[in-house]
Amino acid sequence: MELKCVGYLVGESFCDSFQFITNEELAPKRLEYVIIKGIASSNEEVEVLAQVESLKAFSDVLSEDQEYDATTKLLELNYKIPLKLLASARVLGYLDEDDNILIPRSVSLPGSPVYLAPDELLQRFFTHKKQNAIEIGTLLYRPNVKVTLDPNGLRRHLAIIAQTGAGKSYLTGLLLEKLVKLGATILVFDPNSDYVLLKRKRNNLREFSSIAHNVTIYRVPGVQGRFNEETIGGVEPYSIRFSELENEQIVEILGISEYSNIRDSVEKAIEELRKSGIDFTPKELYEKLETMAEIEGENEEDEVINFEDYERKILKKVEKKNKKRYPEETIIGARKALKYVKWIKDYPIWGFRDIKLEKILKPAHISVIDLAGIEKNLQDLVVSKLLNDIWTKAKSEGLPYPLFIVLEEAHNLVPKEKSEKLRSAKIINSIAAEGRKFKVFLIVVTQRPYKISSNTLSQCGSQIIMRLTNPTDQTAVKEASEALSENLFNDLPGLNIGEAIILGKLTKIPVMVKVGERETAEGGFDVDLDEEFQRALNNLDKTIFSDLQDILPDFGSEI
Repeated sequence: MELKCVGYLVGESFCDSFQFITNEELAPKRLEYVIIKGIASSNEEVEVLAQVESLKAFSDVLSEDQEYDATTKLLELNYKIPLKLLASARVLGYLDEDDNILIPRSVSLPGSPVYLAPDELLQRFFTHKKQNAIEIGTLLYRPNVKVTLDPNGLRRHLAIIAQTGAGKSYLTGLLLEKLVKLGATILVFDPNSDYVLLKRKRNNLREFSSIAHNVTIYRVPGVQGRFNEETIGGVEPYSIRFSELENEQIVEILGISEYSNIRDSVEKAIEELRKSGIDFTPKELYEKLETMAEIEGENEEDEVINFEDYERKILKKVEKKNKKRYPEETIIGARKALKYVKWIKDYPIWGFRDIKLEKILKPAHISVIDLAGIEKNLQDLVVSKLLNDIWTKAKSEGLPYPLFIVLEEAHNLVPKEKSEKLRSAKIINSIAAEGRKFKVFLIVVTQRPYKISSNTLSQCGSQIIMRLTNPTDQTAVKEASEALSENLFNDLPGLNIGEAIILGKLTKIPVMVKVGERETAEGGFDVDLDEEFQRALNNLDKTIFSDLQDILPDFGSEI
């Protein structure tokens, strides 16, 4: 393998860094890979890989002390002014016979040649030999060198971090594609409908993707979100069995934070409903409170549509016939409680069955819970209840297969401040601390890492970081990642869309990649304002015509 020399070591060299002189024709780009000859611990000569961190061009003739007029005269002379190009590089290590990366303990001497690293060597560093390695993209500037991830790197949880518009949802979708094809079981909590199009092809929403049969999209009935069912390719209803919730969960949903006669009346109503054997929803709770408050029900003459409705109406009539007088305090509390129950009683999330865990925990399957359009406290309920059921099963019975839980916009589910108020945060922090023991792994996705509980973010042993310009977010990432060096930290603002730094157990050493192409459609794309403006103008004449018809109905046909 013939190596291309691109310069020579000059000045001071260290075990972990060096600088080399080069020229305009040979100079490698910043972040390119080069090699120098080094000595291994076995005293054998090895190829030591390094990455170019900076390039500096200067001239002794055109120095910064040179005046403008003198510079102009020099440039007008008909001779080539000598320039110097000085590059600095950071040592990454060398490979032993088992392809483990080691750091050299010897230093290369000034005058030693520096070579451009060949693709074949880079593949040994960044392309895993494992059959189930996850192909995530290619090296920056080296499209022929695939970057693959070690699946075992996910055992310590993963954080995917980037500012809005950098491509984190696209990258996450690509990762999910790869994982499900390996047989992974995945649960996604999707607050913005970013992953509801996984059944569809990215370049043609009318065609199904190759993983369509491995994807189930769950949605609350009657809540459309950002995409309709036809575009998605089919959805399944997601409901919560209200009667199975604990009293504490119910009063939290209702927003009754303090112990009072309101809370006592609600818990009294729940107790009596449970004793009656009715599989109740908030609608039945509302009607029970009406009875306790001595208010006649509004829906007594509603049409009976099934046996359960008929049974409830019979029981209600019997209750009214044998009506008992409640204490005055209970009556007052029940009347006040009605307004708390009214706002949720007709919400379509309440049903008579919970989602079956067996459907979520099956192998090679992605379950996406579309939370778009749902109130924040109900989002917390959906996430906390499902995670609690899974976590209980994982600790008591064990899960049949490893489960990867994707938390999109994780800073809203497990916030740094006031996380004790969210039931989901408590469970997520528990999974972050102990999940690996029970085959439950987190993929935390966020654009605001400084807002996430450090109990969760610090447990993520691997990170994929895309463009990040906010200093507070950068600092939070640096504090949470042991592998983020000062130089990589400084590169975060300069990353382009679709470029990422991968750290931790997923790779042998930190690596900067160009994210690969995904097959499935992305729900988190930005709106194209050019197209939207043009569509608005195209529809303008139709709108004017419609308005004129409303104003002048008698002349509509003439217009």
